[in-house]
Amino acid sequence: MKITVVTSGLGSNYSGGSVHVSNVIKRLTNYFDVEFIPSINFFVSNRNANTEIENIRKFNIKIPDIYNSLDFSKLKPSFLPYSFSIYKEYSEKVNLDSDFIYDPDYTTPESVFLSNRSGILLGITLHEPLYPLNQSILYTYYTLRPFFFQSIDYFVKRSIGLYLLTRTKEKYIRDARHLNFIAGVSESTLSSVKAQRIRKYILYPGNGVDKELLSYRTKNKEDYVVFWTTLIPPKGILNILYIVNLLKKRGIQVKVKIMGKFLYEKFKKFFLEYIKENSLEIEYLGFLEKRELYKVVSKARLLLYPSLADGFSITILESLALGTPVIAYSLPTVYSVYKDIPAIKFVKEGDVKSMANELENELKSYKLLNAVFDEKTTSFIEFHNWDKVAENVASIIKESLS
Repeated sequence: MKITVVTSGLGSNYSGGSVHVSNVIKRLTNYFDVEFIPSINFFVSNRNANTEIENIRKFNIKIPDIYNSLDFSKLKPSFLPYSFSIYKEYSEKVNLDSDFIYDPDYTTPESVFLSNRSGILLGITLHEPLYPLNQSILYTYYTLRPFFFQSIDYFVKRSIGLYLLTRTKEKYIRDARHLNFIAGVSESTLSSVKAQRIRKYILYPGNGVDKELLSYRTKNKEDYVVFWTTLIPPKGILNILYIVNLLKKRGIQVKVKIMGKFLYEKFKKFFLEYIKENSLEIEYLGFLEKRELYKVVSKARLLLYPSLADGFSITILESLALGTPVIAYSLPTVYSVYKDIPAIKFVKEGDVKSMANELENELKSYKLLNAVFDEKTTSFIEFHNWDKVAENVASIIKESLS
């Protein structure tokens, strides 16, 4: 049984979607003959395309010769999908001979074009919800504090862009003539899709962690909290500053270690200047190699995670696996996954004052730290492993083919 995977690559990084894709697709080779067709974004500004292709082949994943005729390197990176004509040109160059097309991180519509042209059944997985306009605006506003007035241009572009991206994704879902199923990494992610007469599945588990992380767990914590992810406003990098400064004004100095890569120089500048101007004990460690990251996180008292852009949050799952509890916004997608886990404290989305209060309480009480080592949290972590995620995806594809 042969499946064609259409995605932008299999190199995992700090993006939850890419980590999922890398771990799941490599394991699907245990169930199917897998071939990889790169989406257009694979070619855009990618100087290492040929090296990546060779690395993918090492995992017993086939890449058809048609790859050599695909070249979209002259395109510029775009938050929104490209034009209809570009995707049509792409699909006309690719001839498929497989039983099923699977898009493990549906963000752009190449898989839809290929399925429509070939008549082959299609399945897609969503990692982020389809955002309504009011949520796009409100969440973007929340994430820019304390720099909203300096970031109005970003606010307008992000709010409108996120809404247009949702509308485009919805359009291509409606246009998909052979779409067999839509899967979501969380309940709330899937419920954001309004398409009718299409089978829907909640992946359970939706994401996983490597067993290696469990070996770093320790109760011997040091006096700091952590934050790590892709360092963009929607993930909470600016709210962190606001929260820590609120506590400083109350006479509580919180030490924070932050890791990851800034995507915008403008916000990196805001970040560093605000720390200096307000004498905050925030240390930026840059983008760390995984083992170094795990050591830092495992010794932290807490993960402070004011993100408003997650469909599941692998960051939270990894933090729990490393023995570090979490305070996070009650984003519906994230809350639907972790609501029963006692080592996480949720506060209302965008409520920086409540998050500051909960941080202050935890630094005094250690309640969450004790809960991260209890049986309920531990069994949750053990269940969320990549073998189970891949097995779940494989069973859905097999059901579709049967």
